[in-house]
Amino acid sequence: MKQLLSILFIATILSSCMQPLEQTSSSQVYLVKGTINGEFDNEILISYKSKIDTAEVTKNTFQFEGEVSSPTAFQFVFDSLNSSETFYLENDTLIFDIIVDKVQVDQDTLKTYDISQLNSSNTSLIKAEFKSFLKKTPRSKLNRTLVSDKIDSLIKAHPNHDYLGQLLLEVTMNQDLLYNDVRSLLSKLDKNELRSQDVKLLETYQQKRKNFQIGSKIDNYELLNVTSDLVDLKSKLKKYNLLVFWNSWCQDCKKQQKQIQKIYENYNFRGFEVISISLDTNQNDWISSVAELSMPWTSLRAADGFTSPIASEMGIVDLPQYYLLDSKGRIIEINLSLSELNTILDVLLN
Repeated sequence: MKQLLSILFIATILSSCMQPLEQTSSSQVYLVKGTINGEFDNEILISYKSKIDTAEVTKNTFQFEGEVSSPTAFQFVFDSLNSSETFYLENDTLIFDIIVDKVQVDQDTLKTYDISQLNSSNTSLIKAEFKSFLKKTPRSKLNRTLVSDKIDSLIKAHPNHDYLGQLLLEVTMNQDLLYNDVRSLLSKLDKNELRSQDVKLLETYQQKRKNFQIGSKIDNYELLNVTSDLVDLKSKLKKYNLLVFWNSWCQDCKKQQKQIQKIYENYNFRGFEVISISLDTNQNDWISSVAELSMPWTSLRAADGFTSPIASEMGIVDLPQYYLLDSKGRIIEINLSLSELNTILDVLLN
């Protein structure tokens, strides 16, 4: 009898061990609270995933509580014109201080809102880590893999985190990654969990980049020279060409000028040309900078700056940008480091 009871007890234990574990909730329980100093209404609003949540302001304090399925982008909404930068609802307590002030603009008195997050959150730590990583990983062909692998590791560690949509959008628009790199990373994210405007902008921008991949030919564009005459870009192409997108207030562009000049002097006589394309909208600012920097190569300007056809179609929103082309305008490489450019020209022209 005792043996039978022992067998039944062991069977019961084994049976209970084999039962499926209860699913743990994946919801993110958030608490957003803070203080408001200055003239303000009795309610404060936050907006996320096309929803609006409202909290009462009592004795200059407010508090939001709720759940989201995954870390979710949100903004404070003050009126039809004013909203805050993006923050993230997550399994954490977020503490804010908001200062309301007034400024006089012509005949109108407008309110301003200075928002400070007073504590660190998981998302702020992720953002700070990635920013530090990018600072140590300058744009280059070699570093593309490092950047892609880093974002891939973040996707695995924080699946469906809203910030990853914004992060991928930023590195895409900066052209730190190529079209196919971004497409691969985007396929690993659930777009339904990301902020819709980030996804829409990313897909629109990717559509531009699709036409300007390595191996694609760029169109011919009319640009201004220093005498304000229109010039066909392709008429300036030599055997190999570096398109340098810049403008007069881009300090990084100016810092790299000396390195480009050395490469130009080494390879120009062998069929290499540098064509700098300024996105300055002011002709005098551009000409002054060209003279100041003593640019010995072809200098052209896109009259409408970032909204000009060449910048708009090629998706140039961050400076500097480097495109290496052959004589027919075919893209050989995008955003090589200048040391990589020197190496590849040594191979091509020797």
